[in-house]
Amino acid sequence: MKSITIMAILSGILSLFGCGNKQDNNKTLLQTAKAKRIEISQLPEELKLLQANKTQFDFIGITSNGTDCIYFVKDGNNFQIEFEAMTQSQIPFIEKLKAFASQNGYETQMTSYGNTPEYDSPTAPVLKIMTNSNLEKTAEIGQKIQKEVFNNQAKTQYEVVP
Repeated sequence: MKSITIMAILSGILSLFGCGNKQDNNKTLLQTAKAKRIEISQLPEELKLLQANKTQFDFIGITSNGTDCIYFVKDGNNFQIEFEAMTQSQIPFIEKLKAFASQNGYETQMTSYGNTPEYDSPTAPVLKIMTNSNLEKTAEIGQKIQKEVFNNQAKTQYEVVP
C-alpha cells in the first residue's frame, strides 16, 4: 500500500518530465537532467539499482521515443510493469499490452494516478501488468514487450526515466 501511495505522488512529479510528455518546459528539464541512455540488454543493471534502492524513486521507466515508455515498479522483492497513456499515440498500446499480458499469462489492472494527459480526458489511464516477477524475469518481460509490442530492436537506445 505504501508503494501505491508513493507511486501516486511521484506520478505527479513524472507528469512534469516523464515519458510521453513533449511540452517545451519538460524537454528542457529532460535535457538538463541528462537522462541515462541504455540498450535493452542493460535493463537488468538498472533493475539491480532499483532493487537496491539506488534510484531516485521506487520505480524507473525506459523509453526510446516517448510512446514506448514502460515503468518497472518495485513491489517488495518483485516487480510489476506499468504503462501510462499520456499522449493520444499511446492509447492503442493499452490494448496491445493487454493482449501481450493475456498471451503470457499475466493479469492486468486499469487505474490512474490522476495525471492530465495531452488529449481530451480528465486523467491518463494506467495499465498495470501484474508480473510479480523477480529481477531476471522482469528484465526478460521488459525486453519482450519492447520487441513484440513496440517493435524495437536490440540496439534501440532508451532513456532511463526519471
